[in-house]
Amino acid sequence: MTRLASIALLALLLAGCASHGPASIAGGECRIFEAPQYEVRGHRAYDQDWIDSQVEGGVGGCRWKRPQPRPASIDAGPPAKAAAAPAKRRGIVARIRDRVLPPKVEPPAAAAPPLEPPPAPAVVAPAPRPPRSAIERLLEPRDDD
Repeated sequence: MTRLASIALLALLLAGCASHGPASIAGGECRIFEAPQYEVRGHRAYDQDWIDSQVEGGVGGCRWKRPQPRPASIDAGPPAKAAAAPAKRRGIVARIRDRVLPPKVEPPAAAAPPLEPPPAPAVVAPAPRPPRSAIERLLEPRDDD
């Protein structure tokens, strides 16, 4: 009796190995993948090869329609922003000083005095010229001498 039970148990265990091919629902593997609507582009050559093999497998095995050409609106994203320059690192003395000393507090700005019109300029007579020496008169003669 135990021999018969062990043979029956062994037959049940080996029955699972006797199936032919993958044991899935027919056509179920095609329903879990979505066909791309447009051409897909990879960043690197390896990525593009993998994408192409997946699409070709879907077209051949799952009867997908071939993807339509990629519209330009997909690739037209926002303009690339220029990378900001990294901030310059301060010296070690400045970093230690800022940690040890309290931060500088600037006094509040005083109220601006009321604006008054500038005083009218006074008419000032030009100062008289100093007298010239005999050598200056000889080198640079003027009419007023």
